[in-house]
Amino acid sequence: MAHQSIIFINGKIWRPHGSFNEAFGIKDNVIDFLGTNSNALQIKNNYTNIVDLKGKLVLPGLIDGHLHLCYGSLMLKRLNARNVNSFESLKSEINRYLKNHPDNEWIIGSNINLNTLLKDFSFAEGNFVDEIYSERPLFIANYDYHSALCNSLALERSSLISNLDKFSNSEVTTDSNGKPTGIIKENALDFVFENLPKPGIKEKARAAYDFIQLLHYYGITSVSDITLIEDFDVYNKLFEDNKLKIRVNSYIPFEEFINLEEHINRTKNIDSDFYSIKGFKAYYDGSLGSETALFSKNYKGKNHNGYKTDTVTSGVLSKLAHEIDKQDKQMIIHAIGDLAVAEVLYLYESLVRENSKHERRHRIEHAQHIREDDLQRFKQLGVIASVQPLHLKYDIPIVKDKLPDELINTTHNYKKLIDLGVTVNFGTDFPIVEVNPFENIKMAITRKAGDEIFNPQNSIDLHNCIKAYTINNAFSNFNDNVVGTIQKGKRADFVIMEDNLFEMRPEEIGSARVWKTYYNGEEVYSAF
Repeated sequence: MAHQSIIFINGKIWRPHGSFNEAFGIKDNVIDFLGTNSNALQIKNNYTNIVDLKGKLVLPGLIDGHLHLCYGSLMLKRLNARNVNSFESLKSEINRYLKNHPDNEWIIGSNINLNTLLKDFSFAEGNFVDEIYSERPLFIANYDYHSALCNSLALERSSLISNLDKFSNSEVTTDSNGKPTGIIKENALDFVFENLPKPGIKEKARAAYDFIQLLHYYGITSVSDITLIEDFDVYNKLFEDNKLKIRVNSYIPFEEFINLEEHINRTKNIDSDFYSIKGFKAYYDGSLGSETALFSKNYKGKNHNGYKTDTVTSGVLSKLAHEIDKQDKQMIIHAIGDLAVAEVLYLYESLVRENSKHERRHRIEHAQHIREDDLQRFKQLGVIASVQPLHLKYDIPIVKDKLPDELINTTHNYKKLIDLGVTVNFGTDFPIVEVNPFENIKMAITRKAGDEIFNPQNSIDLHNCIKAYTINNAFSNFNDNVVGTIQKGKRADFVIMEDNLFEMRPEEIGSARVWKTYYNGEEVYSAF
């Protein structure tokens, strides 16, 4: 790796307490100076290069607090249905994909918005997806990855059709004759996903490398990755090829806790500065868009209030949580509905009672709907809220149609946690939404989707947004002594902005441009 000795002057270097410095220096992969221009000029001969920033804004390397790096990078290579809004446009997208991938046995895609596609749609008998395309197996995940479209061939080839008795009607929707209509959710989706064709290691590593370059383009130098066990091979391959130029804080499934030593051994050849297993991830409920998030009241016009995962209902999640906590390991639990959030807080509270107080930094992923009486409990328990403001672009158009009036104001109300001093970190949950951090920040500030500004009282100011993308994320994965601020002794991960976020109107921030990205003292992206 080409480390450098550089002093940067005449900059606007952001600090988490709200002020700015003028200059900083790096040697090898560490920041070794931070101060004023006059201080810098006194020691400039200690560096081989001097860079005049000419007033540019400098941020710590941005950290995405929740994404699916390997899986998401593969989905970028597959059918992207993000712009599909009708059956005709879906057919056109499939035909376009087939022209570019004529030899693919399956058509696999994602990011379709079923709430839009199926609005006012009346289901007939049989699988309606066959009317869209039936010649090859077709699987397209909803934007939230909690539901999907499957034609009959996909249901057959994945063996779901011969295993229907394993799933409820809420997981495989059926017609009056008990035959699938083409929509699958939760466990049924997982079943089909596990039986999709598996790409080879070279294909996966190539996709991941391309995606890491995209992260650099956006100034992202670290991620909290929701890691599948098969992803270990991808990270090993990238590191061997000197292409793992990002800090991967890995969270593996709860059930793999018993195999932790094996997994550590499997990744032992990767420098821990680049990759480390930080903790364990579990799902408590589903999503709002698929009506599987768990709420305290029924969905509007429905006789159900959501879904608990099998690991919750079986008691496995609670049992493993207590074992993980006893070993002082971190856990992050997906909870979206207000009841799911409340129950995870009760679980975390039980861990404190049983295993005494220690610095856990347990997280709730998404925390998308929080009841007023649960806000203080985040603070009391030291629970981190790991949130994704950009999901509002999907939630704003549907929340009033899906939830009773008394629950609407619980939606993305984590600004109240910031006011209480709770650690809130930002991520995207890519590939559910694009990985662009500036779009995420823009949404946190404006809370605007289409023409609607949703509950503007929960808007988050720019300074706290940057904290949520830097030092708060570093804290959330026990990396705050290494990265998250531009500070003497920390790794030289930083971003030089072409556009100064503090001089932009909120609605412009989504198009902010990065000038240069440095990771571990190495320039990994330059706009020029």
